[in-house]
Amino acid sequence: MLFNRTNLSRRTPFFYGWVVFAIASTLSLVRPVMAVATLSVFVVPMTSHFGWSRGSFSAAVSAGGLAGAIIAPYSGRLLDRYGSGHVLAIGSFVTGLCAIGLSLVTGPISFALAYIIGRMTYVGPMELAPSTAVSNWFVRKRALAMAFMQASQGIGLGLMPFIAQLAIANWGWRSSWQMLGIIILTAGILPPLLFMLRRPEDVGLSPDGDANRSGNIPDQARQDPFKYDFTLRQAVKTKTMWMLMAFSALMFMVQAGVSLHQAPYHIHQGMGATQAATIVTVFAFSSAIGGLFWSALIVKVPLRLVITTAAFTQFSGVIAIMNSHGSMSGYIAALIFGMGLGGVAALIRLIWAEYYGRRHLGVIRGVALPAQITGQAMGPILAGVFFDFTGNYMTAWTMFAVSAAIGTLLISLSKPPRLIP
Repeated sequence: MLFNRTNLSRRTPFFYGWVVFAIASTLSLVRPVMAVATLSVFVVPMTSHFGWSRGSFSAAVSAGGLAGAIIAPYSGRLLDRYGSGHVLAIGSFVTGLCAIGLSLVTGPISFALAYIIGRMTYVGPMELAPSTAVSNWFVRKRALAMAFMQASQGIGLGLMPFIAQLAIANWGWRSSWQMLGIIILTAGILPPLLFMLRRPEDVGLSPDGDANRSGNIPDQARQDPFKYDFTLRQAVKTKTMWMLMAFSALMFMVQAGVSLHQAPYHIHQGMGATQAATIVTVFAFSSAIGGLFWSALIVKVPLRLVITTAAFTQFSGVIAIMNSHGSMSGYIAALIFGMGLGGVAALIRLIWAEYYGRRHLGVIRGVALPAQITGQAMGPILAGVFFDFTGNYMTAWTMFAVSAAIGTLLISLSKPPRLIP
């Protein structure tokens, strides 16, 4: 299999990294079947059907996130050793089965088991693998490739809730889960298993296609591949790594909490379920646009300044959501929040590779990712519990606004680390 893929990588009329990019982007498009934005359209029909509280419903999201935090470091080591292909294929298989399993739930235990395992896979290996694959194959064009991959995820975050809501409206929530499971099983197993390779160096190429067809790497390309080669031991000694982890925890706590509860929030204010789902779709598509917009800026503007501005935009989006009381203000708030989040999500992946290099990127991100996942786990359940106790979302939105403000300050102070042998 490796021999065939090696030959294919050299015979393609273009750089094989774009094949890896296409597969990673496709998986980024379909993996949001377990995103909280997708789950948000199931909150009302499933809690109404079973009589569950929103806090207990959100607990499955948090538990799945914490489970993902546990397996993330191991996923990172597997990525560095074996590459993203096998990790993505197995992750897609597990996620698809869990989505189909959610169509069969009869109570809280079966729901928790199916969603926790699916969510664990989504936030752990399925989060790490696509961005690690793209980062390994691109250096000069990394920002461009990561931006378009993030855009595909943003499109998926818009499509999956919309598809799910249409299926719910026509056939019910059980059929909707089945459809989502079939989508990821179809798209996510064979392509990465058959065509993905770990790094260009494994097949005699170099990042960005700077090797000629004989496999010889020119001097210009030799200068770059592992220039910022932090080991895990070196990375954890830098203050920047811990600041990036804290930033990720805060901003993605806000992301997950708002993503899951924005549709229920608008429904609670009297909006129809389908219209609330369209607001989620606007948020998701604006995050795709945001990823492209902010990534394009780093060509001329320092990366840290751009991600700080994106984080401030996400904070502004939370403030806008707090003050939205109708469809138009809801769309505007979703647009602002999505634009900011799209930049944060795209650039945080980029900044890890830019600050710490490629060789040990999987294990470094695997160790750092639990902070982000823990934040994502806490956001939904805190918002759900606050709603259950107060009967509204204002306390949750205030907490998220403060968290986003602190996160913006942290990233503004996160300077590139120095490599000390």
